[in-house]
Amino acid sequence: MLDPWDELETLQKARRDSLACTQDLKNIRDSCVREHGKSHVVECPECWTRLINHLRDRYLNTAIREWFIGRRAFLQELDDLFSKARQHEVDFKTIEERIVNEKNEWFRDKVCNLGLHLAARSPTEGQALQQKASDRDIPISQLVLELRECLGVDAKVYEEISTNFLNAIKRTQSPTARAHAYIDALFQPERDPTSVAESQKYVDMITDGKPAAEMISTMIRDRQSAKGDPDRRQKLQKDLEELRRARAAHELDKNKRDQVRQEKARAAMSHAANTMPPCSVCSKTVDAQEFSACPLCQVLADHYKLLDCPTLFCSETCREKGYDSHVEASHECSSGSDCFTLTGPESEMEVDEPMVVFCQECVEDLGQPSAFCSSRCFEANFPRHRDRAHPRGRERRHHEMEEEGQIESDPEDEMRYSDSKTEAHSISLRDVIANWQEKTEASIS
Repeated sequence: MLDPWDELETLQKARRDSLACTQDLKNIRDSCVREHGKSHVVECPECWTRLINHLRDRYLNTAIREWFIGRRAFLQELDDLFSKARQHEVDFKTIEERIVNEKNEWFRDKVCNLGLHLAARSPTEGQALQQKASDRDIPISQLVLELRECLGVDAKVYEEISTNFLNAIKRTQSPTARAHAYIDALFQPERDPTSVAESQKYVDMITDGKPAAEMISTMIRDRQSAKGDPDRRQKLQKDLEELRRARAAHELDKNKRDQVRQEKARAAMSHAANTMPPCSVCSKTVDAQEFSACPLCQVLADHYKLLDCPTLFCSETCREKGYDSHVEASHECSSGSDCFTLTGPESEMEVDEPMVVFCQECVEDLGQPSAFCSSRCFEANFPRHRDRAHPRGRERRHHEMEEEGQIESDPEDEMRYSDSKTEAHSISLRDVIANWQEKTEASIS
């Protein structure tokens, strides 16, 4: 990142190189007419190739950091144009126009990035200048004139200060000497020591080797933030009004979506009344608006699609009669004989434990309704369950799963796993119900 005065010196050298290149191209044209008897260099294959290659070297093989360095897309396009020009597919004027257009874009970018609008007489004038710099309909020549008019106040005074500063910079022999020259010019410590103390943050940036341009940009941002100008407050007020309008539009859209969802729910309820299974206790037809279901069955049937239909109860009386026997008969813990309720019935359970959990791989990937009576039971028996159930499920579903990083192999038996990280493979019934209700706005009673 070059400081502006260093970049100015580079641009001046580039201008000299550009003039020299222009003269070289003219010499090639003149010598072709004189020595080869051609009316135009394009008629001479040898000289035309020399002309194109010379201009190509000017842009693609330059030794200094000119304005186009770093604009890779432009340089690639330019290289393609040179290749086409050798084959007479494009003319010289097309290449020159493309270069001029890109340099104009570079100039607009430079005006915006240097923050020249901040040197205007007022924030309003600076904002207008910034808008003009971004307006592609305004010619570059007009933009330059307006910049000079805007920034040309007291030009003679600033020119003298600038000349003295640039001369001091040129005399420096080391980075430390240059840093002192920056500090002397920008903060004048001998004339105003108090100013240096108040600006110590920026002095430290210079002494730490930060580019002066970066320090100046930081200073401008800090002063703008501290000033809290009216333009910024006006923008914040405008943003707030836009947020309010967006919120009102969102609420209106949400109400419309709720109406559509309710209509769909009523239609689904009407369809469900004709397709719901009877009560599992008394075999009566279930009222679609007043029934209860086994939550485990409903999740496995409606969410995971692992059961044809859930087990329903037409009333609270039937639920009290049949729920416990249904769970005992249909929802045995997948730990089998190793279940905690069998091996340690007196062991204490945490009060806030999510109780029933699913093996996540089984229900989501392998199509197996594997449920455990508690997360502790799952953690204790997961290795045995995985060894027994998962290979069968994978073989049946032709399913392959990446193991690395999920389960640690037992060093004595590669077919067994340790129980580390088992929490990542289970999901509680409570969480499944909450997620399903959030997505579908259905309820499980």
